[in-house]
Amino acid sequence: MSGEGYRSGDYYVLCDECGFKVRSSDTRMRWDNRRVCLKDWEPRHPQDSVRGRRDRQRVPDARPEPADVFLNPNDVTADDL
Repeated sequence: MSGEGYRSGDYYVLCDECGFKVRSSDTRMRWDNRRVCLKDWEPRHPQDSVRGRRDRQRVPDARPEPADVFLNPNDVTADDL
């Protein structure tokens, strides 16, 4: 207790983050519905409200894969390379 004295209508609460006993006027409600002291208060990150967009993952000109062609051992010679 810091010995601040009496404040009319101001009561003590426990910070949900650090657990310290602080005056209610020195607390705020955070975006995740936790009552925290001013030291532990943080705004909600702007990226939390960004919605993802569906993207098109199709190949524009899809064709089936051709059949495999196997060569016999003597089909290719050193002159062909």
